[in-house]
Amino acid sequence: MLFGDERNKSMLVDLLKSFIELPAEEYELTFLNTHLKPEAEDDKLGILDVKVRTKTGKVIDIEIQVNPMKNIGKRLSFYKSKLIVEQVGKGDLYLAIQRVICVCITTHDLFPHVKEYLNRFCFHNKENGLCFEDIPEEIYTLELSKVPVISDGSAGWEWLQFLKSKRKEEFEMAAERNPEIRRAVDTLYELSADEEVRAEYEMRQKAWRDRMSQIDGAVQDGMEKVARRALAEGLPLEVIQKITDLDMETIAGLRADVG
Repeated sequence: MLFGDERNKSMLVDLLKSFIELPAEEYELTFLNTHLKPEAEDDKLGILDVKVRTKTGKVIDIEIQVNPMKNIGKRLSFYKSKLIVEQVGKGDLYLAIQRVICVCITTHDLFPHVKEYLNRFCFHNKENGLCFEDIPEEIYTLELSKVPVISDGSAGWEWLQFLKSKRKEEFEMAAERNPEIRRAVDTLYELSADEEVRAEYEMRQKAWRDRMSQIDGAVQDGMEKVARRALAEGLPLEVIQKITDLDMETIAGLRADVG
């Protein structure tokens, strides 16, 4: 709601300028439909967080990932590929394809062994470092968990402080030196006070909790199924506990069921 609103476009521009290297005139942005166009009826549905087109046609997708997700690289690759394919209509030449830039902002570490919080990925030859510039795609990752508390002098540090803030005093500190972040903080306060917005937020939180509960339940059912099979085969309880991570009380109850 903050960065995907036409009225707040200047905030988004200021955020993107802080880490994406594009000519200044490129940042005349147009907001696009965030639903990726399916090629067939049974295609996987893709919904982006924020999707914009620059003045010369480059497409930028911004994703904010709050909770750790497996296969995040494959998900970004899927989105990136769809954004390229949907640019080409029947009879169009490959020349019509414009660069696609995917931005993934996470609250957790993607690359624990790397200290840098901003990473840019393109197609390179690992042997000599040669970049294949004509392949029109790149990915930026921003790991908020690695952003230092003290400014490192980078252009995007203040925006990243804003994105990782949780308390009012943290938002206020982030807004001290950047007028666009000041606007973002004030707009965020307004959104937080809006009853409809809060209701939608609560609905999304409930949907996420329900989904996590369903996943946990499915995992539990799967582990219990494995434990029953292991009990039937006569494996020791300690081995079954190590395999399934179930507590002994649960395994004992399952043994009674198995007989």
